[in-house]
Amino acid sequence: MARLWQAVESAPGSFTFLTGSLAHIKFSDYSDGVSPMFQVRRIVVGVEMPGSRPWDAANLAAPSRLAVRQAFRAANSARIPIALVAVLPTAKTGWFGSPEDSDRAMKADRVSAEAVLADLRQQYTQSEGSVPVALSVRIGEAWEELIRYSGNRPDCLLICGTRDHGSLRRVIFGSTGLKLLRLSPASVWIVKPGLDDNDSVDVVAATDLGPVGADVLQTAVPLCKALNAKLHVVHAVDPANPTADAIAQAEAIVHQQLADTDFRTLPFGVKVSVVRGLADECILKATQDCNADVVILGTSSRTGVSGLLPGSTVERLLPELACSVLAIKPEDFRSMLPSDFWRVQSEDPIG
Repeated sequence: MARLWQAVESAPGSFTFLTGSLAHIKFSDYSDGVSPMFQVRRIVVGVEMPGSRPWDAANLAAPSRLAVRQAFRAANSARIPIALVAVLPTAKTGWFGSPEDSDRAMKADRVSAEAVLADLRQQYTQSEGSVPVALSVRIGEAWEELIRYSGNRPDCLLICGTRDHGSLRRVIFGSTGLKLLRLSPASVWIVKPGLDDNDSVDVVAATDLGPVGADVLQTAVPLCKALNAKLHVVHAVDPANPTADAIAQAEAIVHQQLADTDFRTLPFGVKVSVVRGLADECILKATQDCNADVVILGTSSRTGVSGLLPGSTVERLLPELACSVLAIKPEDFRSMLPSDFWRVQSEDPIG
């Protein structure tokens, strides 16, 4: 049985450190009889082509390279199929070009993009028993095609990178990142550069103590195993009711949610912080205190990014984050996209 270390800080909240060993939850199947609320059965990675030509897998920008690497680590750890998807913009004729010129350029770009994806698949499937890897090159708006490929289903994880080295302000309020977070039925992981040069990976998981918070922890634990990361779980107690009983009750719920995972298999244990204050401020401070690489948040509403956290918390929090963000969607999430969006024919996959 695992030992339990607990230290309570009387002012801001309580901090619990959990370690041990137990394995009874799997990330993507039910073979052990356990059915976690959040299940990832496929990972889709949006791969942006290099900024310079000729395109080559070795020249991928850091965000795309990191997104691919982390996706394969998670997929191989959990034995989940993975898909690499490149979305090319629609060709434009220009002032002096012809439609035929545009078609030839688009076909050449498609062939180059296919070669990049095939090279990436080759790099990451050298070992025997690697997971199935699908490839697809699509034409259109990146957010539309990535959502279409992921499908109108909650059991997919969509991963893409962002070039922004500062806060997430630009990607969140730019077109692609915001639309993916708002509209994709799949959970969305926006990867920022940073892990390449960081031997120690820290993940912050924010729980609201409800079913979506449990989904967050069901995701965080296997992700930390795949990344060999340290897990920091945080919950903010309503500052209007900062009693010792409220903190103790919240801590008990967090521990119960963790007990439904295999957290004891994590090599670095788990740090649980139940703190008094506003959710956005407490989560932001938790990411800053441990210099987090990833923060995992749950979508509590059925539609839109405004449900990532209660009220307008997400609008205050996301622009300030300096780390990657993984937004978990509930099983009953309903995309605001019209039904005819899903009826658009997709490109044929690459063999």
